[in-house]
Amino acid sequence: MNNKTYSKREKQMYLAGLSGQNILYGIITSTLAYYMQFTILIPAFWVGIIISTARIFDAVKDPFIGIFMNKKPERIKKYLQIFPIPTALLTVLCFVNGIYNEKNPDFLIIIFAFVTYILWELLFTFTDIPINAYPTLITNSESDRNALLALRPVGAIVCSLCTLIVQPVSFALSGVMGSNSKSEQKAFICTVLVLSILGACLFQMTTVKSKQFIELKTENDKNQFRYFIKNPILKKILLSGILGSLRSMLGVVMTPLVNYYFASKNPVLSLFYTVVLGAGSFIGMIVSMCAAPRLSALYGNRNVYVFANIINIFPNVFLFVFYMFSKEKMTDIPSLLFMFVCLVISGICLSVSSTVQTFLINDAVDYEAKRSGKRPVALFFSCQTFLVKIAMGISSLAASMGYSFIGFSSEQANHINLFISGGGIPRLNHEFEPLMTMLFFLATIPAAIGSGACVTPFIKHKSVRKKEI
Repeated sequence: MNNKTYSKREKQMYLAGLSGQNILYGIITSTLAYYMQFTILIPAFWVGIIISTARIFDAVKDPFIGIFMNKKPERIKKYLQIFPIPTALLTVLCFVNGIYNEKNPDFLIIIFAFVTYILWELLFTFTDIPINAYPTLITNSESDRNALLALRPVGAIVCSLCTLIVQPVSFALSGVMGSNSKSEQKAFICTVLVLSILGACLFQMTTVKSKQFIELKTENDKNQFRYFIKNPILKKILLSGILGSLRSMLGVVMTPLVNYYFASKNPVLSLFYTVVLGAGSFIGMIVSMCAAPRLSALYGNRNVYVFANIINIFPNVFLFVFYMFSKEKMTDIPSLLFMFVCLVISGICLSVSSTVQTFLINDAVDYEAKRSGKRPVALFFSCQTFLVKIAMGISSLAASMGYSFIGFSSEQANHINLFISGGGIPRLNHEFEPLMTMLFFLATIPAAIGSGACVTPFIKHKSVRKKEI
């Protein structure tokens, strides 16, 4: 069979679209929870309920949307042409809300936050599954397909860059506008608006002049969920992903950790420490793009996945233990260097693990093609979006429980904001030590637990190699 594959231009357009989609994703995942709790002062309990419920609901419905797309697989490309602009508009709408007052609560603010976020998650899924599956449709060459799938961290890198700039830019604008809750809210809305426009423009480029070489058969079988039971690779991927949900905790707590422990909401320091904490993820994505395909070819997808997660346990545990002995000194140069090294190791492990998970899903699709003659691409790749969202939902709920455990309320959030605006440094004030310790705990220990738990389904797993599929 002659290879039909994407051109260099199609590859560039796909990566541009992936970058735009991840800008919109990064705005919501890195900023919205912080914005709701610390800017418009919705209580931590309600923020946890909103984020976790929306993400868990969104994750659960992903396989159903995957089944829906399998019934009309020819529309996968159309979804990528229709939904980018509406998704960007709804991204901005998530931030257009009132400021909550605990003494005189307006529950319409909570309802509006919940509804807009649910709608955003629903709309985003109609682009997330297609953009993950699209590389399998524009080439019939396995090496070209894996090469493009291995470049998916490009989108994650752009997402990280978006994470780096949203808060510092918003805080800088807020300082110009007046340094209060209303000015901070306006600053966030302005920043989100500009980035959403950029994201929509790039996202719309995904399928520009792109040819689809693989035609998928319409799936009329009403019992597509049987794949989750009969496909052994997919079962292990799903179980592993759920058990490893807490690996996402650093992304959930990074913003309050940076702004309250390290930077005290100083825009320049916020950018600097976000770079320091986020560099591990950034470096990990670059290493993953280069190393993951080679490591998988040499040692097998299963082995690379297992060892990457086992190694990830250690830097997280070491970092929290180090913090317990240096509670007020994590901004010192030796402490920063130690933290940087730990986060780089963790970032590499997580990025390699995520990339290899994509290869494992591709193995599951190929296995199913041999087993049943069908390639349920949309459904299988919906499992990856399911796992990402369920992980964020569980992590957000865990973070909310952590804040509640130390009694951190919206009133205390306002108190610490006022303390900072008066020139205070929270990490040096023993009044805020429980919050600082909880932030470091949430950023490290749950990730170590999740990394250990997620390898258990693969302990007896035998890698599916080309000869077997």
